[in-house]
Amino acid sequence: MTKAVVIHHTLNTLGGETTVAIETIESLHELGYEVELVTVQPPDLDSISRAYGKKIHIGKTKSLLPFKLNYFGIYQRLLTMLSSIDLKDTEVVINTHGDALPYRISGATPYLLYLHFPTFLMSSTASYASNKYRKSLFWRAYFKPYTVITHSLAMRAITRSSLILTNSTFSREAIREAFADVHPYVLYPPVDTKRFLHAYSQPINAREMKVLVVARFSPEKQIENAITVAHLLGGNIKFHIVGSLTPANRPYFKMLQNMIETYGLTQTVTLTPNASNEELIDAMSKSMIYLHTMIGEHFGVSIIEAMAAGLIPIVPAYGGCSETVPSEYQYHTLQEAADCIAKNAKTIDDKKRLQMHDISRQFSPDSFRKAMKQYIEQAKSQASMYRSSRAQS
Repeated sequence: MTKAVVIHHTLNTLGGETTVAIETIESLHELGYEVELVTVQPPDLDSISRAYGKKIHIGKTKSLLPFKLNYFGIYQRLLTMLSSIDLKDTEVVINTHGDALPYRISGATPYLLYLHFPTFLMSSTASYASNKYRKSLFWRAYFKPYTVITHSLAMRAITRSSLILTNSTFSREAIREAFADVHPYVLYPPVDTKRFLHAYSQPINAREMKVLVVARFSPEKQIENAITVAHLLGGNIKFHIVGSLTPANRPYFKMLQNMIETYGLTQTVTLTPNASNEELIDAMSKSMIYLHTMIGEHFGVSIIEAMAAGLIPIVPAYGGCSETVPSEYQYHTLQEAADCIAKNAKTIDDKKRLQMHDISRQFSPDSFRKAMKQYIEQAKSQASMYRSSRAQS
């Protein structure tokens, strides 16, 4: 069986990047490849399979560390450069961890880079800056060395890539701003919409007037915005916030709990960390509206998941999500978000739910795998041309 290599720093942190990595692995498996995962820490495949509701087909794993590491997430990406990548009998290499880092990969081997976003832009004062890295002195100090290192290495990695893919037009424009003469292809992340059919099947009269938020409990996700919106609504509409929580983010989680108490919303806002797949589906089955809190989100997998479940998404007007959600459900301020929720709480019907569900189907794994197969063939063709030119020289 022909081998394909996927480079991803960790599958143990659930989120959009991990979803892209997993679906890339599954795409390669369906195309007949034996997938070798190059990573920093060994994946907990049982937990990952439970969270995603399916088996992950990895033939072999090469991890730099023999144990799980819950800290220094972005620096784990750098550590992937220390891993030994065996290119013998390898037909294609795909980097899905989202940053442009140089690896010792021959130009004769097709190499695809799925660049989620130029990370060093997130610490700038420009429009792409992340509140987490711009406002906090601690996080600025933590992030600064990484930006310096990746900025110096990125162009070398960009030049080596056979093809560069990214997750939205929003991210593509940021990449073009960061790297002149780079022209990435937009390949929207895959969303397992079938996983949410049970939730979608629940009729309106079986649901509560509840707003659902699905996001990793981490400062850059700006979950405090949801609590502010719940306060602006006078505590009259319940909110359920579901997401993964790592030990490093427990102080942020505690801050959210304190904020809920300060606003007197303990009976209105519920936090559920590290929910199982079953708990997530149940939450979607019982809710009517989905609120996305991160302004400048590069894509937003959870938004599409919520739409697949028949929820009405309320999202920021700035970011990749503005490409996927109709403009009448977008907001510029938190007051606009509250007003939009209040309006849709009165007007939601099955026609709107069907519209959202139909939009979500455009992002199915089948669509992703079909496009990925074409990009792999394109990268292989470019590598073949490289080998021919080297042979003639």
